[in-house]
Amino acid sequence: MAFDSTQPYLSVVVATRNDDHGGDPLKRLQAFVDCFDEQCRRTGLDAEVIVVEWNPLVDRPPVSSLLRLPVPASCVYRFLDVPPELHQQLRFADVLPMFQMIAKNVGIRRARGRFVLATNIDIILSTEMVEQIAARRLDRMCLYRADRHDVEADLPVDGSLDERLRYCSSHHLRVHTRWGSFPVDPGGRHAGFPEDIVDGRAVRLGAGWHVREAGGEGRWFRWAREKSELILDPSAAAISMPAVLEIDLESNPHHDGSWVDLVALEDQRLLARTRIEGACRLELTLDAGQPDGERRIELQVAARDGGSRREGPIFERRGGLEYRVSSARLRAAPPPIAACEYPLRGWNNANQGSGVTVSAARDGLAVTTDSRSWSYCVRYGPLVAAASGGCRFELAGTILQGDVSIGVLSSAGRFWIPSTVRVLRNVASRWFTVDVDVYAGHPFWLVLSNNHPQGDGVSSFVIHRLDGPASVRLGDAVRMEVGAGILSRPLAERAAVAYAKAAPAARSLRRKLSDALRWRTIRSAVSDLFFACVTRALSDSTRQRLVRESPDYQQLKRSLDHGREQIRELDPLRNLTDLKKFLLDVRPDDLHVNACGDFQLMAREHWERLLGYPEFETFSMNLDAVLSYMAEAAGVREYVLDPPIYHLEHEIGSGWSPEGEALLQRRIAERGITWLDAQTVHIWATYMRWLGRPMVFNGPDWGMAGQSFAEKTVVPVSVEQGLGIGD
Repeated sequence: MAFDSTQPYLSVVVATRNDDHGGDPLKRLQAFVDCFDEQCRRTGLDAEVIVVEWNPLVDRPPVSSLLRLPVPASCVYRFLDVPPELHQQLRFADVLPMFQMIAKNVGIRRARGRFVLATNIDIILSTEMVEQIAARRLDRMCLYRADRHDVEADLPVDGSLDERLRYCSSHHLRVHTRWGSFPVDPGGRHAGFPEDIVDGRAVRLGAGWHVREAGGEGRWFRWAREKSELILDPSAAAISMPAVLEIDLESNPHHDGSWVDLVALEDQRLLARTRIEGACRLELTLDAGQPDGERRIELQVAARDGGSRREGPIFERRGGLEYRVSSARLRAAPPPIAACEYPLRGWNNANQGSGVTVSAARDGLAVTTDSRSWSYCVRYGPLVAAASGGCRFELAGTILQGDVSIGVLSSAGRFWIPSTVRVLRNVASRWFTVDVDVYAGHPFWLVLSNNHPQGDGVSSFVIHRLDGPASVRLGDAVRMEVGAGILSRPLAERAAVAYAKAAPAARSLRRKLSDALRWRTIRSAVSDLFFACVTRALSDSTRQRLVRESPDYQQLKRSLDHGREQIRELDPLRNLTDLKKFLLDVRPDDLHVNACGDFQLMAREHWERLLGYPEFETFSMNLDAVLSYMAEAAGVREYVLDPPIYHLEHEIGSGWSPEGEALLQRRIAERGITWLDAQTVHIWATYMRWLGRPMVFNGPDWGMAGQSFAEKTVVPVSVEQGLGIGD
């Protein structure tokens, strides 16, 4: 392909300095030049490489004289020197020897290529990436990004291009994706942490996971994307088939009523389809029909509620994240339990006098609830176990309207018996699995409650069958105990539990509030739980009479409301409500701004239209992210290329890395240097989205437009001959 010296297809801009920043920068730049020049020769990419040497040390030779250029070269090389006297005119010049983004702007401003790639000297492009660029199919309305793969720094100094790329592909440390940075094994596979949502042996993480986050008290979780993958190796944990994969999941906890319909697949074979609402557990049974070795389970989001993507922590980018997983573990399948189908005559109205109707249907038992949310509708029992221990019940049904939930109630209706409920959903079908520990001879009920998605509303469904252990029998009707007074023994016990739960909150409030508010608010906090537990246990008529006739109830309720209002008045952020709503309503897109300064490729006209990177006289952190949001606001859409780029690991505390971030920021702060924090970038991105246009921070003199720099240029032999150079 012919080389056009007046307008090459690509300009590559890097900035450096002839010192020791990052650990031998000359070695890193030499590796980049060696690899990129050979890749251009193989692919026919016509490119120029612009090296901006910023604030060079006067007692050291310039980088252009030390760099060994390939002979013959395949690219044009241009070296621009920004002298120390220009550097000294900038704020923090005495403690910050290099202003990286201003240096890059110097090169971008003087680039001649149709497209300009801003990158760094410690980056090695994969050959697949160069091939994709050389194909000349880049869209001028795209800002191109790529995942950065950190690799060990000991790249073979004298190795060929292929040897160096093999080294990069087999010496991984971590990967920086749109969703975060995470460690990988030397081959680039997700490595996880010693404490993670998987054990790293029987279950490993594949693609589609966000970074590990702390859930408190030693618990961890990860957000999952629309498609996420779990890699299973049962032999690593000596687990024989069949086995069960248990996944503990949770829909968006920042949005009330959030839900996600999830499909689990293995080799495109449907394992389960369920809806995640709040915290739940998904159990996938893996049969023994698959060949030995790794098995891959893909979790796909089939549908979601409309509001979750808006809700979340204000300054966090979670728009592409769907739900959270706190654990995924593999265990041997339990031995089959002798079970039988229970007769449908055991179902009856759980709330006599209500509007619940129960009637026979062609394929089961048809039930219509009353309209109150969470009201009991039908119950099965009483059931009596012949022996103490665990029991599993499975209920199949079809939802015609609304929805239902299931629980296990004690014989006298005094308390719910702790149980584990799993729900598989497939369109209108429901399959409930209930695991509960019971005592021999103690009666209990299975209870279905109205769980209408909109709160109050009638639910209709058909019960097809109920299966359970053969050791559990349907007993005689059990007389429900009713307390004679408002505070009968069961209610008193529940009130005591409420007081115990309220104690930590009370102690916390005591430390924060004035003496005048202390007693009232602490009593209100306790009363809130007290009334919640007591009034739920009362019938509607008793509750209404209590509200109407009891002065103590009314006085405590007024005190509770007053305490809440005064707490709101103490909130120092109460006047920021409108700002919070604005930041949520106009939340920016989740651009790939993680390590984005290592690869931002865009048509030169857009670099010029945006006036380059913001030229803040500060440390360069997050300025590259601002450029990405500026481009999006200007109508340049982001496109993430599949091929990787490799980054040679630098010294801890020099450039950014997860391990060295704290040291780097401490060194910057100790020198009194400022930087742009990610929260400010988020606010600016939100504002640009609301404006519908970019915020442009530089003036027309960006990139030191009025300065003339000494330039050294080296062109390929073919170009020299075409221009008559050297004849």
